Amino acid sequence: MTKTLRPALLLTTLALATSAHAVTFTIGYQKGGIPNILKARGTLDAYAKQGINFKWVLFTAGLPLLEAANAGAVDFGGVGNAPGVFALAGGADLKYVAVTENRSDAGEAIIIPKGSALKTVADLKGKRIGVFRGSSAHFFLYNALKQAGLGFKDVTIVPLAPPDARPAFESGTIDAWTIWDPYLTTALQGTGARVLRDHKGLGQGDSYYLSPSAVLKDPEKKKALQILLAELERTSTWANANKNAVITQFSDELGIPKSVLEVTVPKSVPFNIRPFRASDLKPLTALANAFTEVGVLPGKVSLSAQSYVALPAFKTVLGKLETK
Repeated sequence: MTKTLRPALLLTTLALATSAHAVTFTIGYQKGGIPNILKARGTLDAYAKQGINFKWVLFTAGLPLLEAANAGAVDFGGVGNAPGVFALAGGADLKYVAVTENRSDAGEAIIIPKGSALKTVADLKGKRIGVFRGSSAHFFLYNALKQAGLGFKDVTIVPLAPPDARPAFESGTIDAWTIWDPYLTTALQGTGARVLRDHKGLGQGDSYYLSPSAVLKDPEKKKALQILLAELERTSTWANANKNAVITQFSDELGIPKSVLEVTVPKSVPFNIRPFRASDLKPLTALANAFTEVGVLPGKVSLSAQSYVALPAFKTVLGKLETK
């Protein structure tokens, strides 16, 4: 072998060794929220030098995101309070890993057309209500109806994803729509609809992040997960100090009007994310019990220490994992 060939062969061997250890980590995300801010900033691109390639996949709701995670197509995703319970009840092998504490009463609402004669939630009796089955809005609707002395049996639930619900709402096919931001504010501004009921007095409902068990058993994937969570925490801190930049990023990336984002982004402040704790099982168990009682869940679910992984504080591990 000639001396001129040896360096080329060495470089080829190193390249093959590097690619052999590369890992692709797929993040499922929805419009708005901390993951979307992180994506817009492009922070994770730098980790390609370490052999970690972060891939992003957009979903319109949490349940299909978790279905993809259970199928192995997604390694991580953030959802509202109901999708994780629905997924686990359906036999999904997923674990809770983090929580975002929501502080706003107005991130979800039951809305009605501007010309509607409905005045209270009690007036929904016998009406058709659009909602995405298994979403946080589904549980919010349950609580709102219960407080008004009604149940799912007293109304007609029309299961619709947000893109399908909007035209049904505008055409009058449904009498009311239970929906979350940014779809909520977009509909209010675009149709002149009004809010019949928001979360005030019912609790906000936190957001949760889950990963397949297989990710947590894979050392390279788990490393990528811990880096991702730490960067999400960094992003939260940055976003709280740069709300106008967040509005611009969301508008540029998602095509959402700034007039909508100027309403929705402040609702999310302070942006935050932390490890999942044992105490976080309590509200999820209450949700599971309620939906079991009304026969909505696809199966039985028992939330316990086996349902989550207690990770260390995110920022404490980043320095040990990154080599930038």
